[in-house]
Amino acid sequence: MAKLSASQRAYIKKRATFHEPGPDEAAGELNIVPFLDIVVNLIMFLLILITTIGFYSQVEASLPSYSRGGVGRRAPEEESLNLNVTVVENGVIVAGTGGKLAPGCESLATGRVVTVPRNGNRYDWAALRECARKLKERFEDETKVTVSADPMVEYQHLLSAMDAVRETNEGDVLFDEVLLSAGVR
Repeated sequence: MAKLSASQRAYIKKRATFHEPGPDEAAGELNIVPFLDIVVNLIMFLLILITTIGFYSQVEASLPSYSRGGVGRRAPEEESLNLNVTVVENGVIVAGTGGKLAPGCESLATGRVVTVPRNGNRYDWAALRECARKLKERFEDETKVTVSADPMVEYQHLLSAMDAVRETNEGDVLFDEVLLSAGVR
């Protein structure tokens, strides 16, 4: 028999030993960790996408109507309320076509007046709801209200103001067409 060199013996020994496959090399198992990473990332992306689309789709906007008519054919317009509710740091200002409402919502006022002042650190949403109810009694056919806020006011306060002018605690509808306006400063 021929004598083998050391490198030839090492080669034969390396090839002749049985190699036990590792857990990741097993023939019947599939490594699904990369697949799960992709699925989790897709789920997070879709959730963010759905919430973003849902947020923008809930804001309703109504465009002004365009009509054909001559100058002489216009019927006299009815007096509209043009209700504006503005949330500021001091409270809530309620204004209409005639001007700003004084506290109590019974008369008009001029200057820097806050219709529904804050109670300490809290806004008085019940007083705003009562003010909206009084206005609805005077203007029964009016359904629109424009809500805006100072940029320094928290978003939750804007949502609470929208809820307060939308309906009463008993479920009676007040001003159900709520439009958002740009903040005031």
